[in-house]
Amino acid sequence: MKPTACPRFGKGVKLRHDGNGSTMLLIPEAALVLNASAAAALELVDGTRPLAEIITAVVAQFDVSDDRACEDLVELFERLEQRGLIAPFDCAQGDKAE
Repeated sequence: MKPTACPRFGKGVKLRHDGNGSTMLLIPEAALVLNASAAAALELVDGTRPLAEIITAVVAQFDVSDDRACEDLVELFERLEQRGLIAPFDCAQGDKAE
């Protein structure tokens, strides 16, 4: 996924905050427990915010370099995209990004 893409959750996918402080990504018939940085990134997914802006916010919140955050989050979002849990959209057009 390109940093200029605006990710959106796929159909039936949403975040849930558990009473014990953990955050889960709810997907049809399953749930993924997220670490703190993944949860922080996915909380910013709204279909209007580019991945680059999400990466910048995670860098500001956690003790991580720009390069490491970019590498890790692009990998996370690409894995979620491959599973159909996230879809990249063109921020300016609102169309699905290539």
